[in-house]
Amino acid sequence: MKKKACFILSLVLILTLSCVAVFADSEIIVKIDSEKVEFNEDVGFPFVDENGRTLVPFKAALEKYGAEVNWDNENRTAIAKKGDIAIKVPIGEKFILKNDEKIETDTVAVIKDDRTYLPIRPVMEAFGSEVQWDNELKAVLITTEPIDAKEVLLDAYAKSYAWKNFDAKMKMEMSIAAPDEEGVVQNLSVLMDMEMTAFQDPLKAKASADMQMGAGEEKLTQHLMDMYYDLDGKKFTMYMGMPNEDGEIEWVKQTQENEIFETLNKDNKEKLELDKEALKEVKFLGKYDEDGKSLLKLEATMSYDAYLKMLDGYMDMLMSSEKEEDKLAADMLKNIGDMTYIVYVDEESHEIVKYEMNLGSLRGSMFDNLFESEDMPEEVLEQLKDMKMEMHIEYLNVNEAKDFEIPEEVLKAPEAPAVEAPEKGK
Repeated sequence: MKKKACFILSLVLILTLSCVAVFADSEIIVKIDSEKVEFNEDVGFPFVDENGRTLVPFKAALEKYGAEVNWDNENRTAIAKKGDIAIKVPIGEKFILKNDEKIETDTVAVIKDDRTYLPIRPVMEAFGSEVQWDNELKAVLITTEPIDAKEVLLDAYAKSYAWKNFDAKMKMEMSIAAPDEEGVVQNLSVLMDMEMTAFQDPLKAKASADMQMGAGEEKLTQHLMDMYYDLDGKKFTMYMGMPNEDGEIEWVKQTQENEIFETLNKDNKEKLELDKEALKEVKFLGKYDEDGKSLLKLEATMSYDAYLKMLDGYMDMLMSSEKEEDKLAADMLKNIGDMTYIVYVDEESHEIVKYEMNLGSLRGSMFDNLFESEDMPEEVLEQLKDMKMEMHIEYLNVNEAKDFEIPEEVLKAPEAPAVEAPEKGK
């Protein structure tokens, strides 16, 4: 089971690195062009109404936006003017008026504690601004001059394809609530730290991972695995090293040979076309300062369908294998659905700096067959389905990574028989 889990984890890592309620009033943040709007007891705090829409204090938000605000007491209507646009927001009505033209809304402005609260999205969009929701920060993000977030991300992808080499640090955090021997529910956690160095031409990489497991204050840290892989034309080889009972690393390699692997070295234009097809939506979630850099935060939703088309031959190869882990990997890949992740892009260099991914839903679609195949009790399966998984990847030393050679002892590792792809029509 350990070797199988490591194999699947490595496959997910390679795919990733080659591509990625109602809240309390005080928890909701509003930012205009990445500057936070300050709320307090005098002006009120944003809240989510019964329709699941964010309402914000009218005066504080619109004045920060640069609008002139007024109140029409006779018609119980809030008015905001900026430039040649005037927005009227009648209380209790499912519409607003933009220069007296009606725009339907799905919720209403209200008066609460003698303060006027307006639905922020339709009002700001009527002014021509872009409004996004950052679920992680519980933040409404308003951009006065919308940017083409998809174009920014595709440009960053293009630059990353031109990298000659890089280092990467990856953290994967998993947690699950499970009862102990006495029936007390404990939060079990697993933290995997991985460091990786990758070169693009020829394609090769090395990685080393440690794992920390525990419940509460009790933690156990152990070395999980070492890994190398390389690509030589149509031949892809993965070398896995895992500690045995004596703590010594035992190596094994898996070699696959198929024309499909040559697509991993396609020219950048073809890769970008594939990315463009796979990206369903990209949102701009504001700017953030980190280590002296201004980072653009993007939320991307990607469909793996385009990549699976490219991997059709490889999928056939896995399905035709006699090895259980190959068939499980194929089932896992087939069940990948849409994936949403966060990308941080350096505003100055336009290069990708790091990724953040919540793999909870992805785990459900990819790994259910794996869990069920292990004949686990139903209560354990339910706990696994509630497991939380988050992954963070940071890129370092771009084009300055230290070169390496795969050690001779690793190259001589025992190799499982190569799996041939089925002939057409069979």
